[in-house]
This record gives sequence, structure tokens and C-alpha cells, in this order.
Amino acid sequence: MKTVNALIVSIFLSWSTAHLSLLAQTAASAELEVEVHDKATNRMTPSRVYLLDDQGTLQVPEGAVSYEKYQEHHFVTRGHFRLALSPGRYRLRVERGPEYRMWSNTVELAAHQHKLQRVELERWIDMNGQGWWSADLHNHRRIEEMPDLLLAEDLNLAPTLSDWIWEEKAISRPPQTEEAVRQVTPHHVYSVLDKEVERLRHGPGAVDLLALQTPIPFDGNWLFPPSDRFCQLAHDQGGYVDAEKILWRDVAALVALGHVDFAGIVHNHFNRHGVEVDTEGWGMIPKYRPEFNTKAGMPLWAMDVYYKFLNCGFRLPVSAGSASGVKAAPLGYNRVYAKLDTSFSYANWFAALKAGRNFATNGPMLFLKVNSREPGDTLRFPRAATLRIEAEALSDVPLDRLEVLFKGQVVKSIRSHDDGKRLKLRLRLTAQESGWVAARCFEPIGTTIRFAHTSPVYVQVGQDKGVVADDARFFLDWIDREMNFYRTEERFRKPEHRTAMLEFFASARNVYEELARSVPERTEAR
Repeated sequence: MKTVNALIVSIFLSWSTAHLSLLAQTAASAELEVEVHDKATNRMTPSRVYLLDDQGTLQVPEGAVSYEKYQEHHFVTRGHFRLALSPGRYRLRVERGPEYRMWSNTVELAAHQHKLQRVELERWIDMNGQGWWSADLHNHRRIEEMPDLLLAEDLNLAPTLSDWIWEEKAISRPPQTEEAVRQVTPHHVYSVLDKEVERLRHGPGAVDLLALQTPIPFDGNWLFPPSDRFCQLAHDQGGYVDAEKILWRDVAALVALGHVDFAGIVHNHFNRHGVEVDTEGWGMIPKYRPEFNTKAGMPLWAMDVYYKFLNCGFRLPVSAGSASGVKAAPLGYNRVYAKLDTSFSYANWFAALKAGRNFATNGPMLFLKVNSREPGDTLRFPRAATLRIEAEALSDVPLDRLEVLFKGQVVKSIRSHDDGKRLKLRLRLTAQESGWVAARCFEPIGTTIRFAHTSPVYVQVGQDKGVVADDARFFLDWIDREMNFYRTEERFRKPEHRTAMLEFFASARNVYEELARSVPERTEAR
């Protein structure tokens, strides 16, 4: 009898819930219909939508891909949606990646009203039309969401880190498929077997293994094996390794031993809601200047480490990633633009990135030429030569400054004095020694900081190696600090695991020792 009564109560509660839901829908007697159009073509276009009521609650149409993570609350649309809403005021904001101007409005809905809202999104720049193609290299979104997300964000390419190791546990596993790369349109593509090995705090750091054709197993724990094993397995199958932050404790060793393809400069501590300045608890290297603990200084920290790698002769293209799916950022907030001289494809895009024909950004567009050559190229001279440098920064919002660097030193900087959205500079520079030229730009600091950085144009003068001994010694200190840390680390499961980690760092130390010894005295003066 008790079982029958319980069944009756269960049926009644189910009916009541459904009835109340129906009443709530009836009470929501207004309806909002939205069409999002590309202003140039008048066609409906996918986009990212923020539709918030007066309490800041996201309103989502049925079936839409939505994302609510910390301060970030949005959904994506294929160009048209409608939903029932209670009468009242709503804030509507529509975006489609950084190449379109944001659209926003306040929508008032009266009882029983049907309102059709037309949204027109306007491009302020067409990067594909100029041969540049975008990607977000740090992506934790669900595989089934990717077609809608790529189109809504106007993002050409994204690896999907479906295989994610956190500390020593599998947070997610790759799909059972032989189709590693999936095409959405001829200009939108994603991959599904990519892997992140993320072992933070006392672990070695995080590496993203991209463009994988087959899954890479994780046969280890928090401290073993060193990350070079996973990097080698990725390279063995034609994949790439992104040091998604070049600040993890093992990056100096990985770079020295040739395991890193891309250097994370515009990384996931930058999002549209702010800058995560706290880093020591995650296991990154210490901040060696006070300014690095500020919003303005956080980008300079990664840049400074990057410059020291370049000054040791390592050719590393810049990279970017948002960690959407984990962080308060939409997919493509941080992105890399690579320039292709051939047709767009997944393989061609990664080949261009590996060649260094790119820049990384979370807002501005940035272009650089040195003697008419672009990032990734090498200029060779038998002796000291004049460099003719042109740099240009463009944004849909006012810029703060544009800077050109030679071997990590700012050789020219210009600021915007009239809220200009375009900055352009030209200069001539005499290169007495081998080195590299890069450009960077910044928007004014607000809630967050938006900036861009190019990969270098390399300069070879005679037989000079261009190595800066002080920077090689910086990495020697880095390696020594980590070796001392792991000598006393108590979490190794076996003595041979500690030995393997120390041998990994010791091999890298030999590289930096040789670099420091190889530098003639005159090269150290900058």
C-alpha cells in the first residue's frame, strides 16, 4: 500500500511540476525574436549573444549552445532565435569575434507583445581577405558544440583538448574516432584528438599537444615522467607542442631540448573580465620584477621571458589561447592569426604558424615588415646593415601605443594622442649584430588589458650568433632553481622518478652552459 501511495504522490508531483512550468510559460506573455545580419551581405549570420534581464540573468533560447562560467554568460545563435520572456527590460549585446563591431541595445517588452529585433553586425576589418586566418589553440569546449562555436566566433580553426590530464587524473578522454580533423565549412575546421597534460603546483607545468592523429596515452603521475616524453610522442606523429604559458617551471628545459613549437604569450590569464595576476600558487616561475604583479605588467612578464628565449637563438612563434570551457572567456577571445600564401587548410595553417608567419592578439590587429619581409623570414647580411622597419596597429577601439623591439629592447614607441584606432610607424635601424625584430601594441588598460604581439623577423649579420650571455645565464638560474626544488620534493613515488626529472633538467642545463660560453664579450653589451 505504501508503494502505491508513493507512486501516486510521484505522479502528482510530476504533473504539478509540468503544470507550473506551463503556467510560467503562459505568464511569460511577451516574445522576442532576433535576426542577426551581416551588414555587408544582408545575410543572417551566426554570432554570440548576451541577453540579460534586470537581475543580470542570462536568457537562453531552447536548444541554443550556452556558456556560463564565472562572469561570462552568453549563448550562440545561427542567426535567428525567438523566446518567450516576461514583460520588462532586457540588455541585448551581440558580438562575432574581434573583426566585427559589437552591437548593443536595451529591449523593452510589454505584455503580450511580439517584438522583432533586427541586428546588423558590421566588419571593421576582413583578415581572411588579406590572407590571415585565425585560431584559438587552448580550447576545452565540447566537441559537439564546435561547429556552432567556430561560425559564431568567426574563428577559422581550433584544436579541441578532448583528452585532458589534470595533475594525474583524466578529466576527459578523446573520442573513439579515426577522423582527427573535421571540416565545418571550407574556412572553418577543428580537430578532436588534441591533448593537454596539466600538472601544476609542484608538477612540471602544462603542455598542449596539437594536431594529433592518434591519442597519446598518459602513463604517469603528477611528477613522472617529465613532459618531454609526451612532447616527443606528439612530434613522432607530426603534431605540435604549444607551451600555452612560457612561464611554467619546465618550459626552459623543454625549449632547450627542442620540444616546444609555439610560445604562449596571449594566454588564459587574460580574459574579457579581467587579468588573473596571481600565479605562484599554480607553479609558475617567480615574478622577478614588481611591475609583473600588475595588469599592465602581466603581459610584459611573458614577453620578457620570450625575448630571452629568442636572444638564446631559439626560434619560437608566439601563440594564444583562451581556455574557453574552463575560463571566463568565449572561444577565440585570445587568438593567433597566421598568414597563408596558399589555400586555407588545417595542415597549411599549422605549417604557417610553425614558420612564424603570425601574430597573437586578444583585440588589436598588428602587422610588421622589415625590408619588406614579414614575420618568420630571415634577413641575411655579410656585415652591419640598415633595417627599414614598418609596423601598423589597428583596432576598433582607441589604441594606447605601438612599439618596435630589437633583441628585446624597445627601439621606437609611439602613442595615440587623439584616441586613434590606427597607429603606424616607420624607422631605420642599423643592425650591428644578429638578432630579431618584433612589434607589439596595447590598448588602454581598463577592466582588462588587450594587446597584440608579432613573431619576429630574424636578422643574421655575418657569422654572429646573436646570443645574449646574460639571457643564457637567466635560464641557467631557472634550471638550477628547479633542480634544487626537485632534489627535495617528497612526492616522487620512486627514486628513479626523481632521477629522471633531474636528468631532464641537467640535459637542458648543458645547452644553456654552452650558449653562455659561446658568446664573445662584445655581444653582451646591448
